[in-house]
Amino acid sequence: MNLCVIRYYFILLLLPPGFQFVFTPFVHANDVRIIVHPDVQESISVNDIRNIFLGKKTQWSNNQRIRFVLLTEKTTYRTFITNYVRKTLYQYRNYWRKKVFTGTGMMPIMFSSCSQSIDYVRRTKGAISFVPETCAVSDGVKEVTLD
Repeated sequence: MNLCVIRYYFILLLLPPGFQFVFTPFVHANDVRIIVHPDVQESISVNDIRNIFLGKKTQWSNNQRIRFVLLTEKTTYRTFITNYVRKTLYQYRNYWRKKVFTGTGMMPIMFSSCSQSIDYVRRTKGAISFVPETCAVSDGVKEVTLD
């Protein structure tokens, strides 16, 4: 193992849990694909993804409601939340618990398999989700290339 990599992981061990995500590089971001319903015709940036999955962006540019769904397969879920939403899983769960408790949001829809997630996006207008690179994406959804 490279000495720089060893130093990097040693530094991560010394950081408090809440700060570790700040120093996590986009190592596995390519392992996740963003998918949307075919009716979504706008370009999407990484910042848009973050705002959508934090519930801050709720409509597409054509005023259609955004319906995002989470895939809870642990590795993919952690990779997506860390690299795109820039939170730890703990921070993300607490963020949504607080929104539910204060009445400012509802818990996101969650699926445990990529086929369920893809099926939801395929049949729901305005839907967006993420799947692992290894998951076969069907004809009824569109893969997003981020700006």
